[in-house]
Formats: sequence, structure tokens, C-alpha cells
Amino acid sequence: MATKRHNLEMIVYACLNRLTDGTPLSATTDISSDADQRVHEGKRCIKLLSKQLAKYKKRICLQAEDITVHGVMDECTGYLVVCEPNYPHILAFSFLDELMKEFSILYTSSVVKSVRRPYAFIEFDSFLQKTRQKYNSSRALASRINLAEMTNDLNLHPPTYLKMHQLEPPPAPPPLTPSAPTSTTLSLSHRHDSLTHTLNNGVLANGTVSKDPPSIGVVLKLKPVPWYGWLALILVVPCMLLDLYRGVVALSMSSLEGLDGPSPWHGIFFLAELLLQVTQVHLLWRYKKFRKLGTLGCTVFILILCGFLLDVREGWLCILYILVSILLSIATYGRPFEKKLPRFHI
Repeated sequence: MATKRHNLEMIVYACLNRLTDGTPLSATTDISSDADQRVHEGKRCIKLLSKQLAKYKKRICLQAEDITVHGVMDECTGYLVVCEPNYPHILAFSFLDELMKEFSILYTSSVVKSVRRPYAFIEFDSFLQKTRQKYNSSRALASRINLAEMTNDLNLHPPTYLKMHQLEPPPAPPPLTPSAPTSTTLSLSHRHDSLTHTLNNGVLANGTVSKDPPSIGVVLKLKPVPWYGWLALILVVPCMLLDLYRGVVALSMSSLEGLDGPSPWHGIFFLAELLLQVTQVHLLWRYKKFRKLGTLGCTVFILILCGFLLDVREGWLCILYILVSILLSIATYGRPFEKKLPRFHI
């Protein structure tokens, strides 16, 4: 029985803090003995977060070693919950949403701002405990909660993901000792390495928190290819095969003496057009830093090459090549990033 409880994914601790100064307003007190260590770590994380909540957006998620802290902010109050690492994000944010709705009904923002002592709303703890017990019971959740609206809201407004090193201050460098030149050199080198490590990990950059996508845990991927993008991909395949064939034929025929055929430049233009089309398909399918500028440049060059190839190619084919290239560019512009959080659905 003890093993089953230990493996249960659960909410460990929850609390409310005022945004302006981090003053605790209420917190759960029904803490079991086997969760004390996680509660201790959660309180340390909440202490680091409490005075920085106002600078973040509506939702945050802090990933620590043994716990995950989720947070939701309204006008003047921050709602925080400490969960086990595998507890689904959507349940944690749904839990916080219930707390926020109930608390805003009971207390106005002016009342919260006028509080002078910690835990002034300790009577709210009874609702905290009751809601926490509901969200720790999968059987109760199955019939009492609808996650469709929360799922849509999280997809539209994903939280900011944080790591512990973004909250903890960087270690202070050792004091300089002018009397020991070797020690001074080592100390300066240590400070330089420490600053480089801090910047590379996205903690500090010109005095602001850097949200480098690999460090904050948001899964980044391109949106699906639109229908006109698939149409362009279907049309570009025969265009590329035709360019390959005509380019090879033009180069081979131009090498025969006494044959009045296309010049070698025509073969080069056909193969160059093929290369530009392959580049556009690659930029549509894969993310590159300057993908939009690159696909636009490919379209311009294909337009120029079609002008050079008018004497050996039908006019309607030139128009088709240009339209396919424009469709590929538009589809590339229509595929921005979408940010998707892990474990949205349960």
C-alpha cells in the first residue's frame, strides 16, 4: 500500500502570494510526512519566485529536480502549486484556475492590496485543501472536471517555462588579491568563464531574463503545411524532373559540333532553376534562420531565369514555374512556429 502511494502523481503544496511584494496570503497545511521534503523544496522555489511573479505573463512553470511549480497570476495575486514532476500540466493549471475564480469572488483586489500581515486569508485554506484532494483523486476528476476549455486556452496562451538557474543568483567571484599576480589572473579568468556560462544559459543578457527556447522547455515546431503548400509540392515535382531532363539534354546537345541546338547556357539555366526549386522545398519543409528571405530570393531568381529561357520554353510553362515558386514562398511564410507544451492532454 505504501508503494502505491509513493508512485501516485499528486499535488503536494499550494499557496497564494501578493504580486507586489510576495506576501503570502494563504497556503495548504495538510502536509503528509512523506511529502515534507518536496514541500521544503517547493517552498524554497516559491520564495525565489514570489518577488518576481509580476514580471512574467499570465502563467509560468518552474521545473526543479524533484518537483514542478506551476503559477497563475491575476491583477494582484499569484496562485502557485507544487506538484510531482509527472503530474499533468493541464490538471495543475485547471486546479489554479479554480483557486483564482473562488478567491476573486471572496476578496476584491483592494482588500488584497490593503493586507498588512502574512497569511491574512488563512480561512481560504479549507477551500485549498478540498480542491487539492479532488485533484489528487483520479476517480473524482473523471466525473467532475471538463478540460476542453483549459486545453484550448493553454494552446492559445502557453506558460513561460523556467529553470532553477534562472532564479538563483550567480555565485559571487572570489575576492581579488593584488599581492598575488597568479591568483589575480585566475580570479579574472574565473569571472569571465562564469559570465560566459551565465549568458550562454540564458540567465542574464543586458540585465534581462533571456528566454532561449532550448532552455525554457517549450517544444518548438513549424505549423502544418497549408493546402496551397501541398499543391505547390505536388506541382513542383514534375517541374523539377522536366528541368533535370532538359538541362542534361541541352548540355549534351550543345557539345556536338555542327548541330544547331540550344547553347550550354540554356542547360546551366535549367539546372540552376532545378537547384532553386529544391532549395524552396527544403525551406518550406525545414526551419532555417533566414528561410523567408531565402525563399523570396529563390522566387526572384526563378523569375529572371524564366526570362532567359523564353526562347526555348513555351510561355505557359514559364508562367507555371513562376506560380509554383510563388506558392512555395507563400506557404513558407504561412508556416510560423507553434509552441506546444508537453502533456497537455491526459
